[in-house]
Amino acid sequence: MHKLQHILIVDDDQINNLFSQIILEDANVCDMVSVCQSTVEALELLRSMSTNTEASFPDLILLDINMPELDGFDFLDRYHHLGYNEQYSTAISMFSTSDDPQHVERVKNYSSVIGFIQKPLSMATLHNILAIPN
Repeated sequence: MHKLQHILIVDDDQINNLFSQIILEDANVCDMVSVCQSTVEALELLRSMSTNTEASFPDLILLDINMPELDGFDFLDRYHHLGYNEQYSTAISMFSTSDDPQHVERVKNYSSVIGFIQKPLSMATLHNILAIPN
């Protein structure tokens, strides 16, 4: 397992975000952690990073499915429509409290999604995700 430059958490749950940040920092698996509390905020952050050559586009995105306004699947639609999946080798793992079979089936349409993480993030789950080759 190699150390990543940048992990982005996209989740509207502040407590889960704080917990996930602590796990990521304790694991020392990346140089930078960013947190967005909505998919709109995350898409804006990615847009600004894609136009800034000095910015580190995320290596991994932990994406909540159920969020107000635009959900995780809306984010994936826009992410792929903008071509980020072809321009960057970012892996996306869906973040959820449920294991809805429809969600599992639906993510198969997105090449950048590597799987699901059950909330809350654990050290073991994190290591399993980071062991998956991109």
